[in-house]
Amino acid sequence: MSIEAKAVCFPRADIAELADVKFADPGPDQVVVKMNASGISAGTEGSIFRGTRTHNGTFPLITGYQGAGVVEWAGDQVSDYSVGDRVAITSTSGTLIEPELDIVWGTHCSRIVASAKDMLPIPDGVSDAEASLCTVWAVGLQGPTVCGLTGEDTVLVVGLGLIGLAFAQVAADMGAEVIGLDLSEERAGMLREFGMTAFTERADVEAWMSDRSMPGFPVAVEATGHAPVVDVPLELVARGGRLVWQGWYPDRVSFDYNEAHGKMVVMHFPCGSGNFQGTLLDMIAAGRFNASALISHRFAVADCQEAYNLAVLQAGKSLGVVLEWPQ
Repeated sequence: MSIEAKAVCFPRADIAELADVKFADPGPDQVVVKMNASGISAGTEGSIFRGTRTHNGTFPLITGYQGAGVVEWAGDQVSDYSVGDRVAITSTSGTLIEPELDIVWGTHCSRIVASAKDMLPIPDGVSDAEASLCTVWAVGLQGPTVCGLTGEDTVLVVGLGLIGLAFAQVAADMGAEVIGLDLSEERAGMLREFGMTAFTERADVEAWMSDRSMPGFPVAVEATGHAPVVDVPLELVARGGRLVWQGWYPDRVSFDYNEAHGKMVVMHFPCGSGNFQGTLLDMIAAGRFNASALISHRFAVADCQEAYNLAVLQAGKSLGVVLEWPQ
């Protein structure tokens, strides 16, 4: 029962194309999933696509670390999943027979061989597209958890992209007051639609603080992934406050040491999803997290090059980008 599939392959930097692949027979503790949708990560995956992140694997490779589909086969030792179950996938565990490619998690594939630990049931009311970005959504919960966010905090989120908007929604769900800052009026407007406050100019944030005699934010979040921007949340965080690095930065990052030292700032580096995918899926199902609003584009998988060009090379023009697999 070797598994034949189509996979999104990066043969070299800035190129995404479909490739025919074949996996070895799945084992008794594995599951075969027919994929319906897979979500693109503009940060981690984007840096792999550009060739700036190589420690997870080198070209040519199969990428992707989140997706959703239906179980079409389950091994004798699998007790938690049955044929027909809808599942979210975070990684593949199959052994590739051909061609010779690095598997960098490998969820951008028409069929996935996975172990039970790398999948989650999709709750009723959650679409495949929403579930296909569950790991990115989970990053938005990992950050608040790592920094010890509470409902008593007032939070500044700088950068209202996919991660920033996810962090903001989770923080608000916890009861915190959230203020957003982004150059894009469209993204600031989205945060306002979620019932939070957002600005496009730093001066407006400072005026908001002044009106409240507020010397700084207890929690400030850098969610742009653009290293020079870290000076903004650093300068606006309160003395003794927490600065959360929610982005991924390919090169060395510098910041004003005297600013951080003088304020005794505590820095947090959440790094990843914290295995909170299941929690976020439940939040979506309960209406506590608006995932559908964060999906801006859907592409047929045959148009994967166009999808990556948008998600990575023109990141400011998109939020969640989903690849849809033929049914």
